[in-house]
Order: sequence, then structure tokens, then C-alpha cells
Amino acid sequence: MNDLVTPLSRNGSSSRCVVRSTTIREFARAVRNFHPAHLREDAAHRLGFSGLVAPPTFSAVFLGHVHRELLDAACTGPAAARVLHADHVLDLAGPLVAGDHLDCRVHVESSRYFSDYEVLTIRSALVDQDGHARQTGTTTLLGRARTAAAASSVAETFADRNPIETAPPPVPDRMPCTAVDFASLGVGDELPVQLLEVAAADLAEYAAVTGLSSAEAPGMYELGLATGYLTDWLGDPAALTRLRTQVAPGVHGLRIRPGHRVRLALRGRVTGLDRRHRTATLAVDLRCEGRRLFGYAAAEARFEREASAAKPPCAPPREANR
Repeated sequence: MNDLVTPLSRNGSSSRCVVRSTTIREFARAVRNFHPAHLREDAAHRLGFSGLVAPPTFSAVFLGHVHRELLDAACTGPAAARVLHADHVLDLAGPLVAGDHLDCRVHVESSRYFSDYEVLTIRSALVDQDGHARQTGTTTLLGRARTAAAASSVAETFADRNPIETAPPPVPDRMPCTAVDFASLGVGDELPVQLLEVAAADLAEYAAVTGLSSAEAPGMYELGLATGYLTDWLGDPAALTRLRTQVAPGVHGLRIRPGHRVRLALRGRVTGLDRRHRTATLAVDLRCEGRRLFGYAAAEARFEREASAAKPPCAPPREANR
């Protein structure tokens, strides 16, 4: 993906990136986000977009190389491959669309060293040509560090002297075209269960698309699967406004031996409703062979302004081929 992102400067905190249709399709297939708007221009146009709509976690394509550079500076040796996304928050002011030219801005908010481990808290923003942050995120990464001195130098080298500053997010000019009747939802409602089979080759494909290492990829891959599950249910790939995952002690990490497959089960539940703003909080549970992969995972979603028992005409049918 080097042709999509210019390298991060060591005396700056910004790189240029471009959203391309071919990469959207590759990423969508890798994380099984099969909404037609990710794959076909006509489906995206019907939803009111100028080009293919990138899946919610598409920013991993741009941020993967940045995280790798930061961790390579702090970590070394075989232990450097053992990296954990301990916490990840992504705020979505609007979807990324094919043809977008963006600044990828990164700021190291903190760098802590203890017990031979480096804990980096990284703030990032994808900013459009008008200075609006289309997506902002905070990621906490845990990896084994060389020394305390090497770890502390990461923040000095890569952190911008000033926090990321962007213009306020633009007011959404489009209402979601969700396939769910918001008025019928209640706290505690269960979403349909989705069963998947995933092979080691699927993780390798995701790592290739994003540029993440084989150790980093599983956590973001799991989040990508979860967002595909939610947008399938919602019927609109741009309805999600926030994602958050946390890793808890004892949580099983997704590991698949070469040539093997595992069975995953995705479940969701409505945990909160804002009737005034027509938003919902959705908890997600992802399990591999019965063992949970998320300590905590939740998303926030916006719904159409007017409730409708019928599926909106602007929400095209899902792809049948999975």
C-alpha cells in the first residue's frame, strides 16, 4: 500500500493519502464488509455518494504504516512482533469515499515504559482538503521495548509539539438510509447471530492490504468483521458514528495455524437509545470457538429522520455472495 500513503516525516506528524476504489474493494472483501456500496459505484450513487464508500475501519490502510514506524522505533528483536491493540476508539464524522485526498495526522499523546513494555497512546486524524476531520481516533498499543531511554525517545521524535488541530466536523448533509425501524427498537433487543469461518489466509490477506504485521493485524481484523456485521444489519455503511474496543485480561486473541480454519460467532445487542437524536448504542460480542475476542466492543449509529417499517428505497440489497 506504499503507493497510497507518503511516508511519515520524522520531523513532522503528517502524511498524504488517497482513497482508491481498488483498495476499498480489497479491504471490504478482506474484512467481509459486503454492502454493495463498498463494491459497486451504482450502489454507492444510490446512497448519495460520488464513489465507492470505504468500510468504517478503512483508516487502518493509512495508519498501519504509521503505527509500525512508531513501534519499530521503540521495540526490537523477536519480542517486537508481539504487539497488542489494548484500546481503540474511532470517531466517524463522515465516510471515506473513493477519490478523497486526505492528510493523515498523528500525535503521540503519551509514551510510558514499565516492566520492559512500551505503552504508546496515539491520536490520529484523517483531514480533508477543507481542514475537516473526517475520522479521528485514539489507539493504545502495547509492545516490548528496547530500553526505557529508547521508549521515551519515541514521543520526542514523532510527537507534534502541538496537539492535532482541525476544523469542527462538517454538519452531515445526508441522513442515513437504514433498513431498521428505529421506533421499534428497545434496549436489550438482540441482533441476529452471524456465523463465520476464517482461515489463516484471510488474516494474511488483511495484513497485506493494511500493511499491518501478522501480530498487529488480528485486533483490527476483528474490529473490521464487527463493523461489517453491524452495517449488514443497519443497511447503511455510513450509519456508524463511533467504534470502541478494549482488551480485557484473559481475552483470547485470534490465532490461526497455517492451513487451518476457525469458527467465529458475532452477536449484538442494543444497550442504549437516544430517541431525540435517533441514535443507538450497540454492543458487539465476537467469539472464536466459544472464546471471546473482545473485552468490550460497542458502536454508535445514527438512524433515518423518519421511522419507516419498510426498507428505504435508497438502501440497496446486500450482496448474496459471501
